[in-house]
Amino acid sequence: MKNPMPDESTVSRREFVTGLTALGAVWLTAAACAKEAPKAVDSSASGIMPMANDSTSVPQALTHFTAEQAAELEAIASRIIPTDDTPGAKEAGVVYFIDQAMQTGGVAADQGPLFAAGLESLAKAAAKQHGATSKFSTLSAEQQDTLLKAIEKTPFFGAMRFATIAGFLALPKYGGNKDFVGWKVIGQEHTYEQKPPFGWYDQPDNQKALLGRVL
Repeated sequence: MKNPMPDESTVSRREFVTGLTALGAVWLTAAACAKEAPKAVDSSASGIMPMANDSTSVPQALTHFTAEQAAELEAIASRIIPTDDTPGAKEAGVVYFIDQAMQTGGVAADQGPLFAAGLESLAKAAAKQHGATSKFSTLSAEQQDTLLKAIEKTPFFGAMRFATIAGFLALPKYGGNKDFVGWKVIGQEHTYEQKPPFGWYDQPDNQKALLGRVL
């Protein structure tokens, strides 16, 4: 796994996370979670409309994962988007976004077995390399990065990386981006944006490339 901040002397957290949005994660997440577009379109020349009441945060509570599993997921997410001079995945409550998505009827409920198996495999690797009582969440950042680098090409890590980015940038009503901390990091205003590429994320090939499946 590449260092999330490859050169902290030249790359800021804002630049890093803003770069991630080039994948369209924030917009694709809105489609994947809500499967709906804003019902109204601003007719102003700016093409920007205010955010409606769906920006409200939901109570952050676990409904799918156990507290132990959630601690491990949070530790992984915190290496993907770490906390430094700006909030990271932990402060954004990314783990609650993932938990809500995985619950029965959630948009990513089908990925439950993948995440369960991935966590189990990572736990075994941590115990094997650092002692039977070791957990990924209790290891040093360097030790955690070494373990994650070994699985960076796996479906689990790919799904975890996407879920972390999505949870950092999605509307708070989906469980993450608490108090819009993710948007504050990248300078995103609390508005819908009506601008090109219209319909790009609706194309099956593009959805499959980003999500691994067609919505």
